[in-house]
Amino acid sequence: MRFKACILIVFMILTGCFAGTKEQISPENNSAAAEIQLTPVDLFQGEAARFKLFLGPMTGAFKLKYEGNKHNVSLDIDIWKNGQKVDSAGSIGDLFYSSDEEKDSNEVELIISVDTESIEGLEEFRKIKVNTNSHLGSSLSTFTIPWDTTLTAQGLIQDTRPRSFTIDQPVHVFGMHATSSNEIHTADLTTDSLRKTEWALVFTLRLDEDME
Repeated sequence: MRFKACILIVFMILTGCFAGTKEQISPENNSAAAEIQLTPVDLFQGEAARFKLFLGPMTGAFKLKYEGNKHNVSLDIDIWKNGQKVDSAGSIGDLFYSSDEEKDSNEVELIISVDTESIEGLEEFRKIKVNTNSHLGSSLSTFTIPWDTTLTAQGLIQDTRPRSFTIDQPVHVFGMHATSSNEIHTADLTTDSLRKTEWALVFTLRLDEDME
């Protein structure tokens, strides 16, 4: 009888240890525990308006602040046609990169510009520039995509108010859309709105699971 009681006690202790271990591990592996705060930035406010001539009208900026367990997050540049993603223009990986000495690096500012680039006798292109700034420094990435000259009207898609979100699913944070009809409609960063666009360049945050 005592032997059975001892076995029961040992079993209960082991069960409690495993349960406690599980509770400690789960939050660390849960991407939903990580939250990102997006804050729009007005690049051309006040005297800075003079820089709009150099950066172009298809320019926007925002800050991202990471809170919670840090994961590798990439900024993907997706090409949408007729309401669905059809291609990729590029990607910036490990957006919240920090060295071992700078583990508290959890905020980055992004400036995105999409401008026309044409070479005489050749097709027209769009040059995408993404500048990332943090207390560690800055980095400029450029991407080039061919441009359909029938798309004559274009506009930005960006947030006007701060918002917070988790990154368990891809999140659209910035965009540009264009149409060939010379009549462009307002759009937002929701998937339902993007499905109504004729052509769009959509900047999307995604977890980079290959680097986890």
